[in-house]
Amino acid sequence: MEFFEFADVVTTQEEIRGKVSIDTLPLYCEEIEGVDVAEKLGRVIYFSHWGRFHIRSAEVMGGVRFWVPDCPNALAWNVTTGFPPEPDKIVLHATINRTDHDPEFIDATQRLQAALKTGLEEHFSAGTARKSPHSFHIPRL
Repeated sequence: MEFFEFADVVTTQEEIRGKVSIDTLPLYCEEIEGVDVAEKLGRVIYFSHWGRFHIRSAEVMGGVRFWVPDCPNALAWNVTTGFPPEPDKIVLHATINRTDHDPEFIDATQRLQAALKTGLEEHFSAGTARKSPHSFHIPRL
């Protein structure tokens, strides 16, 4: 199954990579209660609905990808920009390895995506991400 949301934020893949990380997910998504270190797989994430799972991330074309290696549904989501279906927004694309699921799980996944969209729109602050750099002058001292 696939789930999409589109955050109304103009940015670049570099800015997404610099701002959206495992450590900042709780800032951007109220459905994520926290993150911590883990024994074997590196990091853990605490979802408000599902509880504790391991999480990993990697850079992908357009931004970053997160996945939950011990999730029985193989939950993964991308935070990207610059490509269809909405190249001028942040595209949130989540997948699970099922063609269908129970309504409660689908609702929880949609809430996760919607909360991430809202959090990015409220906290990302990417107003200058695609503007040219400002020239500046350093006076001689």
